[in-house]
Amino acid sequence: MPSYAQVPLPQSDGPEAVIAGIADWIGSEPVRDLAAAFGGALPGGTAANLDYLEAFSAAHWDFRAGRERFETGAERFDPSTERLVREAALALGLGGEPKPGRQHYTHVLILGGLVSSCLFRTRFAADLLADSVAAEQVTGVGGFRPFNHRDREFAELTGVAAGRFEVDAMAAGLELAFEPKGEPEVERGGDPDRDPNRAWKITAYTAEALTVRSVAAPSSEPEQRRADTADTCRFWADHVADLGTGDSVLVVTSSIFIPFQHGDALSYMGLPYGCEVDTVGVDTTTLPETYFRKEYTASGYLQEIRSAIRSMRRLHRVAAAV
Repeated sequence: MPSYAQVPLPQSDGPEAVIAGIADWIGSEPVRDLAAAFGGALPGGTAANLDYLEAFSAAHWDFRAGRERFETGAERFDPSTERLVREAALALGLGGEPKPGRQHYTHVLILGGLVSSCLFRTRFAADLLADSVAAEQVTGVGGFRPFNHRDREFAELTGVAAGRFEVDAMAAGLELAFEPKGEPEVERGGDPDRDPNRAWKITAYTAEALTVRSVAAPSSEPEQRRADTADTCRFWADHVADLGTGDSVLVVTSSIFIPFQHGDALSYMGLPYGCEVDTVGVDTTTLPETYFRKEYTASGYLQEIRSAIRSMRRLHRVAAAV
């Protein structure tokens, strides 16, 4: 069974460098071996490989079937396939806790999720800022997604008064991690109870030299769905950060999501605004709280490799258009 070298993710050094990075990632040995293990073979050429793998992964690695991640059960494979998937996933960047590439960033951007994710990602960001990274602004992004039963369970386990929406949990995580002083300034629009897809909210605190914010964005397709990560990142970049050339952004997520959310960050922020983007993540297998810990299965890794493929395909189109 191969032991793979680490495959770098595309970097925000302009469209040509991004396209070259995508080509290296999508055509890498771990990706080729994964496709072969499930009866596939890459046709060759970056665009062709991306198109092929998007369809191939939909047929073989999509275990969600429209469900939320936490609702998806594990699929089991034979031991050699399980080991191959895990080794390939780690080589492709879906594990560990990579170090930030810079010592100073204009912005730290913490991505939301379940109550648990909002709490341990904000803590991770605060630890980075206390230990090895400097930044001017920290923002946690969420949305007016109502809590589900898992959110309510995590809120009860932690004793955190996390409210009713994802953005409430993010605000609670920021307050715990950064201990801002005084009353926050709040801007808002719309009614999250009656029309959450059009509602938005910006809450700003001061924590010593840092500006700390939580942000919920409106959906770009409010008739069809709630705001997604792309909507929130664009809203933050345009209306909150005034992002531009010369800025640098450290995106904070969970380690298994790094490749796909790094690709999305380059698509929605790095290339359009000309800023530098790095992405780091929390290793959820080592969290101190046992109820937050998550061991990822082979099918979980394959699901997020599919997410990364789709993100790289989208990024390739953006970079080619630039």
